[in-house]
Amino acid sequence: MQQSDTIQRFIFDQKDIRGEIVHLNKSYQKAIHGHEYPAVIQTLLADALVSVTLLSATLKFKGRLSIQLQGGDTISLLLVQITHNQEMRATIKWEGDTENKALTELIKNANLVITIEPEEGQRYQGIVPLKGDRFNQFIEKYFEQSEQLPTRIWLVSDQQHTAGLLLQRLPEKENQIRSNEQDWEHFTILTETLKDTELLNLPNSELLYRLYHSETVKIFKPQTVQYVCGCSREKCENAIISLGPQEIESIKKEEEFIEIKCDFCNKNYHFDIVDLTRLQNLSEEKFQKNS
Repeated sequence: MQQSDTIQRFIFDQKDIRGEIVHLNKSYQKAIHGHEYPAVIQTLLADALVSVTLLSATLKFKGRLSIQLQGGDTISLLLVQITHNQEMRATIKWEGDTENKALTELIKNANLVITIEPEEGQRYQGIVPLKGDRFNQFIEKYFEQSEQLPTRIWLVSDQQHTAGLLLQRLPEKENQIRSNEQDWEHFTILTETLKDTELLNLPNSELLYRLYHSETVKIFKPQTVQYVCGCSREKCENAIISLGPQEIESIKKEEEFIEIKCDFCNKNYHFDIVDLTRLQNLSEEKFQKNS
């Protein structure tokens, strides 16, 4: 059985090439739970979840990494985020019919932005060209333009699992450019033989032996990946309080209750008149204190 909810690094002995393998099972199920995603939308979300996990393993930082697709004719928003300790969350919104539409149609007129938000240091944001017909090609383009590192990514998913493999050529050392180019071509050709069912179902050690049995591969300890939304009733209450007492009073007059739905985990938070009155009083105290 394949590793569940992990990312695992590997390198080749005496070669300036590295790799990562991601498997998402429970975390993937949490991301789609409660959402009735059309097949093409779910595939796009799966690809984005694996891609952001692969990206987080190649960028050495403490903070948060986001991949955001926005402004498309059909896909109005795709947002996947992951922290340095491999906690992720995701949401996707679309309008109209998606049946029989290719990815290029779904993302027409959209922008893809990758954002790095370190705990310390400057925030970085890069716009990625939407060239190609698969999500992996967008991320490969990101590495080409932002990191200047040749990178290949393979992605696959079904209704229960999603997985991905990244292969990356490291910066050349002096007088090794030609040998690096030859190694890169050799390993990408080998990896192109990878089958979707193998990436989804084989244990990483068996998969790497299947692909590179004539090479010496070092496999590192896998890291656990988990889906953590981060929403809470307390955060919803603070959002209501921030509206101000007058706005809360208007809500009370129009509605007997309100519900706040989390876009990431689909959880509903219910606030009745009693709740709203309590929060209105807290809002009044806050605004008086700050005035």
